Amino acid sequence: MRKQASFIVKRIQEWLANPWPFAVLVGTALIYVVFLASGLAEEVLDNESIVRVDGWLVHWLAAHRTPFGIGFFETVSFVGNWEIAILVIVAAVVFLWNRRRRAALTLALACAGSELVVYFGKAGFGRPRPPAILSVVTELDGSFPSGHANISVALYALGFYLLFRATRSSRLRRLWLALAFLFPLLIGFGRLYLGAHYLSDVLAGWGVGLWWSILVLGIPGFVRRRRGVKRQTADLRSRPNTAK
Repeated sequence: MRKQASFIVKRIQEWLANPWPFAVLVGTALIYVVFLASGLAEEVLDNESIVRVDGWLVHWLAAHRTPFGIGFFETVSFVGNWEIAILVIVAAVVFLWNRRRRAALTLALACAGSELVVYFGKAGFGRPRPPAILSVVTELDGSFPSGHANISVALYALGFYLLFRATRSSRLRRLWLALAFLFPLLIGFGRLYLGAHYLSDVLAGWGVGLWWSILVLGIPGFVRRRRGVKRQTADLRSRPNTAK
């Protein structure tokens, strides 16, 4: 069974080493996330089923909060604040610039691009936050999409994924991959728990962050693969023809 699984993984890796299948995969993923996010936005605007779930969940969580939970998720939510996010981005770019400039640019572009989408999304939708009586935090900007949920993916999940790719230790790779999933889940749920956002806000924020993460990873990946194919073709052409 393991041999079959490793054979399948190897064939997939060989297939994705070709730039055009890789481009198809990336393009499909981007389109899929766009359809999910646009469908979510449409349901919010049309006041459909997701909005009913939003209302039920925010009331349920408000009724089940505890002092410990509030303190814990306020701490978790703190790392998603824009002030902290900017400090983390600047520190990461400064640290990585001379060693892994591509990773630094990847993080910076993902965060800048996704935050622009969130900013204009909040302004365009103008969705009010959950009622103050159900919330333990005070936020002044729009609710949809969630900036914290976005940054949890575009900064933290992407950053841990880049660490995963750069690490050789299998234990560390498992740790980085686990944190890449854990951070968005904790930050996203924390915003729901504190009454700062509705579920659809968090889902949309994750979608924006994921779309930009796929984009900033996919374009350089395609370029690298295409250059590799061109180099191989040039090497084959430059070799002397020994056939008689």
